[in-house]
Amino acid sequence: MLKIYKILIMAFAFFLMPIMESHVYAQTEELVGSVKIEGNKRVDTSTLLFYIKTRKGEALSRKQIGKDIEKIYGLGQFKDIRVETRQGSEGLEVVFIVEEIPSIGNVMLYGNKEIEDGDIHEIIGFKRGEAFQAHMMTDAKEKINSLYNEKGFFFATVDVVSKISERNLMNIHVRVREGEKVGIKNLRFSGNKNFSDGDLSDQIETKAETWISFLDESGLYKKDTLKLDVFRLEGYYQDHGYIRVRVQDPKIDIDRESKEINISIPIDEGLQYRVGKVTSKEDDIVTEDEVLKALKMKMRDVYSISKLRTGVMNIGDLYSERGYAYADVNPITKINESSRTVDVNIEVDRGRKVYVGEITVIGNTRTLDNVIRREFRLKEGELFDSVKLKRSKQRINNLQFFEDVKIDTRRGKEPDLVEIITTVTERQTGSINVGAGFSSNENLIFNAGISQNNFMGTGRRVVFSTNLSSRRSDYNLSLTDPRLFDTELSGGVDAFNTKTNYWSYMAKRTGGGIRIGKSLSEYDWLGINYNYADTEISDVKVATSHLKNENRTTSRISPSFIRDTRDNFMNPSSGSRHVVRLDLAGLGGTKFHKASYEGSHYWPIIGKLVGMVHGEIAWADGYADDSLPAFERYYMGGPKSLRGYQIRNVGPKDSLGNPLGGNQSLLLNLELQYPFTKGLRGFAFYDRGQLYGVGNDTSTTATTWDLAKMRDSIGAGVRFLSPFGPIGLAYGVKLDKATGEKDGEFHFSAGNSF
Repeated sequence: MLKIYKILIMAFAFFLMPIMESHVYAQTEELVGSVKIEGNKRVDTSTLLFYIKTRKGEALSRKQIGKDIEKIYGLGQFKDIRVETRQGSEGLEVVFIVEEIPSIGNVMLYGNKEIEDGDIHEIIGFKRGEAFQAHMMTDAKEKINSLYNEKGFFFATVDVVSKISERNLMNIHVRVREGEKVGIKNLRFSGNKNFSDGDLSDQIETKAETWISFLDESGLYKKDTLKLDVFRLEGYYQDHGYIRVRVQDPKIDIDRESKEINISIPIDEGLQYRVGKVTSKEDDIVTEDEVLKALKMKMRDVYSISKLRTGVMNIGDLYSERGYAYADVNPITKINESSRTVDVNIEVDRGRKVYVGEITVIGNTRTLDNVIRREFRLKEGELFDSVKLKRSKQRINNLQFFEDVKIDTRRGKEPDLVEIITTVTERQTGSINVGAGFSSNENLIFNAGISQNNFMGTGRRVVFSTNLSSRRSDYNLSLTDPRLFDTELSGGVDAFNTKTNYWSYMAKRTGGGIRIGKSLSEYDWLGINYNYADTEISDVKVATSHLKNENRTTSRISPSFIRDTRDNFMNPSSGSRHVVRLDLAGLGGTKFHKASYEGSHYWPIIGKLVGMVHGEIAWADGYADDSLPAFERYYMGGPKSLRGYQIRNVGPKDSLGNPLGGNQSLLLNLELQYPFTKGLRGFAFYDRGQLYGVGNDTSTTATTWDLAKMRDSIGAGVRFLSPFGPIGLAYGVKLDKATGEKDGEFHFSAGNSF
């Protein structure tokens, strides 16, 4: 509309200029006596006079007045501009008569309770002082309605009215009647013969309401999401060989009386197709066997578009690993209707070999560049390798300094160069936290801590924490540099002071240690720790050869080896972690040795479902006439071992039933994990384990390995990725409950899982 105004005004102005020249101005050589502005309410007169170049004392010019009109109009604040000349006291007056476009004034909201004012202001985008346009009212109404629909308020009504003020400000009044929230009651499919409703429902984001819908807003009808779900369903069928599938437009039924939505999705499945001939042209870079192996499609396999797509990417990686970053892998498919097969022929244009050009890091305002760059497996000038590039992204993610990490490539300034652009979104890496909780074992628990995992942007970690309860008081200080002097060496120091009241005794420990480690390869790490501690054992309930009131000093060296191939340290879905550790004590004080192995493996099962198996085996004993101290024995039971049992309550016990711990430990954990949301993961588990050593109750314990006396539990729980780290809630049930034991245990945990 503004453009139309402008055209009309300018045309009218230039049309009148000859008339104004001869009739209004009277004579072309007449001098301007004064320049005035009329009609402006908001725009200051001095502002307008600044842009007008018609000046007092100069000859009146039609051409200049035309330019002045255009300049004023270009400010975007006026819908009409006229020019008149009058005889005044100072001579010829040139008067610019303007009609302002109203500007947006105040935007007032009424009736919105479920949606914050800020969210509504953001979506309508009104800015005080900007030019008001009539369509803004309709646009705002539609946007607010859409916002309420996204939140499930389908019966919400929105009225947007305007009222102009004396200063030509248009005040906007938005009145909302929200109504009741409407959720998806039923989600059904029709025409599906080869897949159940449950199978299809797992493939889409639109869901019917459940008891956990309040956590992740599932069960809401979102028009755009449902449109995408149609493509997701077609993709699912095409990945199972139904290449002619047609998913029709969903049928939406909104019941205004029951405040419910019913959705039905019609499907025409078609017939299933399988893989026919698979061929490829061999070259001197990648063999045909390598191509076909990477493709992972064989004759008579069910034809899958996503499998073909993945195979093409794998083939591209084969070339990219060898420096051909821009290799073009083209799958040629031929459908044979009679045999219901699809022939696949792979054609590759490898292009030219490329090298790494400039590596750019964007978005790091706190983290130093070198902290990110040192995680890159590629260096500038090296032959490009896509596998190393993927690993670089994985390593940067595992720093846990960033909410998001994106790595893009683009052609460099030279045809044989590829530039790498890394964009990071930083998260808060420091925290001050104070909390309290309750445990059946420790009653009221108070904890506090200060941590910074990226101190001064250097990647160094500083942690101080304390935990206080009726049974324990822990104070810990830890300093870690994961890259000493920007090398592959890591180092750290620790100090601690703890006091714990166990069932059988009281233990006070004070000490510290130093750590150093080195990365051996991409996934392997070797470390060695030195630890010194003074320990006082008191208030022993039942004295035994393994447990008595005493003071012990321990000085130990602990070498360890770690191999970690997990795709994500916080929420892994594939890969494994293996830890071998030795403890050699005897440089001073008590003499003992310990050895342990711990392993975890993760693998995707179907969809988002992840399987996990974790196992531990450990052995310890004293030597040179020293016994293994009670505080160095192994204990089992609780959120990170046998979850159907009380903390530290499995294994050998004294005559009063208090745990003594064991010098041998065996543990197996199985889990099925499912992410409900990005930060919330549910899991079901089976645990089996036991401690071995001397104890009073020989019915459930043994002095040496005895698989027949292992304990079992099953259960379920949830883990939540909070700003302070993972938090877990779980309930385990004993499968072999003994006389006098409870059926199960509820556990709360903080920190990483297995």
